[in-house]
Amino acid sequence: MEEKNKSSLGVLIPVVVALIGIISSVAYIVFKVSSNKVHEEKWQDYDECGI
Repeated sequence: MEEKNKSSLGVLIPVVVALIGIISSVAYIVFKVSSNKVHEEKWQDYDECGI
């Protein structure tokens, strides 16, 4: 019984770490895309006036 708990924990920990990594990567990508969009909208008026 004790060995079964250790083996399932040994499988569960890497899966949880991988999920956290994937979720944080997706959150970072969404943040960067959003930040870039705001930056482009801010400077759009300056691009149109030729400065």
